[in-house]
Amino acid sequence: MSIKKILLDELPGVVDAIAASIAVIDLDGGKPDRVLACNCHFRRMLGIRAPDGAGARLRDLLPGYARRNIAVQIEECVRTVTPVEIVQVIDLEGRTFWWRMAAQPILNGAREPGGVLLTCLDITEKIQLENELKTANSRFSAVIQSAYDGIVTVDRQRHIHLFNAAAEEMFGYSAEEIRGRPLNTLIPEKYHDRHAEHLETFSNSPISSRQMFERDGQIFGLAKDGTQFPVEVSIAKITVGGATEFTALIRDISERAKLIEELKRQALIDQLTGLPNRRAFNEQAADQMALARRHDRPLSVLMIDLDRFKRINDTRGHPAGDMVLRAMASAGTCILRQSDIFARLGGEEFAVVLPEADEGRAIVIAERLRQAVANARFQHDWGEHGPIPFTISIGVAPCFNDDLAIEYALKRADRALYDAKQDGRNRVKIWSRMPEAAGELRAAG
Repeated sequence: MSIKKILLDELPGVVDAIAASIAVIDLDGGKPDRVLACNCHFRRMLGIRAPDGAGARLRDLLPGYARRNIAVQIEECVRTVTPVEIVQVIDLEGRTFWWRMAAQPILNGAREPGGVLLTCLDITEKIQLENELKTANSRFSAVIQSAYDGIVTVDRQRHIHLFNAAAEEMFGYSAEEIRGRPLNTLIPEKYHDRHAEHLETFSNSPISSRQMFERDGQIFGLAKDGTQFPVEVSIAKITVGGATEFTALIRDISERAKLIEELKRQALIDQLTGLPNRRAFNEQAADQMALARRHDRPLSVLMIDLDRFKRINDTRGHPAGDMVLRAMASAGTCILRQSDIFARLGGEEFAVVLPEADEGRAIVIAERLRQAVANARFQHDWGEHGPIPFTISIGVAPCFNDDLAIEYALKRADRALYDAKQDGRNRVKIWSRMPEAAGELRAAG
């Protein structure tokens, strides 16, 4: 009995019982021709209206754009007597379907292909899910790669496997060269042990994300060229295939840190003269006073006031007054020692702390400064205003070991400054050692 006779007589009942879409295709000169038998699932897939579908030409059942590809694949199956798999998109009744077809040659008694068994699966939902996953991955990748912050993902063994463009820019490594390397590559060595400990603690914690700086204070990244830079790090963990992965969102805060430092510096600097302001003076003077007390070393203070400064402002204008204040800063910087603390306390009032200077040494320094100002023996760019002559009065006072704060010495120096003003200005006065004067000052403090 021929294979065609067997197929026509016996196969329809068999293939209808199969859940997959099945069809047996006759061959004409090695090319697919008519449907010998097919089950209800195949008829439904191709919209075949005949009860059994037998006799329909396969080419008439397929859209033109799919016909040639399927025919070529089936001919290859027949020629090589080898099963082939075909994935084909089909538009039917206004909808798009994806089919996976398996073509299996059916051999006759002469062991030659007498037909082809087609097994078809509708994989539309699977393809749609794959496409949605690809789209989601593309979106995810686009977000990751376009993120302003560095994004680094590591596995439980702390090996890097995701490194976005911002991380490449930040650390100087390409994703290819850093992938698979330990996370410690990006961390300064002195932080390795502490970082590993914190990461292990976080791994065992029920918390799924946190900002590292909340606990650790400022942390640093290590660039490829060895540069260390401050960073903010937010870290999250997820479980992938039973293993924990960590993803860090890293922000380079170098510019912010510089700005904060600059703001701190500006908060301690007098903007007009560039000298330390009253706050900075008090902090530095307190440190020097503690040091002098600890080592039993002398320390003196100068209080300086510009003579008749109001007259300069009234007659020449406030820009000229500002120029004189800057000139005073220049004079002090030129004359005073590097170890001295020279500050503008406000208005036309300046102060100096003189470490390692007793009363005698302090008077010498003060007189040198007074003469330099009076004789304009200092470097200063007066600009378009030209030199503006001015003088200063200075009060000198020592610090004592039983002073509780620098303010006591400042009050003594201020009292001496008052005496210099009363005696005609443009002079240096030392604080009087009279017990009653000391008592008055201690009481006022």
